[in-house]
Amino acid sequence: MIADRQNIVSAWEAFHAATGGIKRPATEEEYLALHALADELTNRYNCNEEPYASLFDLIATYMHEWELEHEPELKNPDVPRRRVLAFLMEQQGVSQYQLTKEGIVDQGNLSKILKGEREISKGLAKKLAARFKVSAELFL
Repeated sequence: MIADRQNIVSAWEAFHAATGGIKRPATEEEYLALHALADELTNRYNCNEEPYASLFDLIATYMHEWELEHEPELKNPDVPRRRVLAFLMEQQGVSQYQLTKEGIVDQGNLSKILKGEREISKGLAKKLAARFKVSAELFL
């Protein structure tokens, strides 16, 4: 799988020297820069296929770690999943209509989920995770 470790390390060092690299965010500004990069990746490339999938996974992991540390509402395992979804929608300015228009979930089901009348399915959790650039575990 990893054929030439030294080439990988050398390429990573060159990447960091040329671009400043990708690192775990220490500030909200750095977090927002990662978020913008993740948005650009998902808008321009298929992040389900390599080489973009592993890059997106790295960025999403760094973002998720930052969110867990800086968004206390997301840390509490007793928070209903629908509240996590509502929080992310509010934080990112996403409406029910927008999620419906993007083909993620139909408005009737989304409304029932947000009211606590329906649970989030595994398939929907994956779509929401990709849309909000978080782990699907937040919704399961």
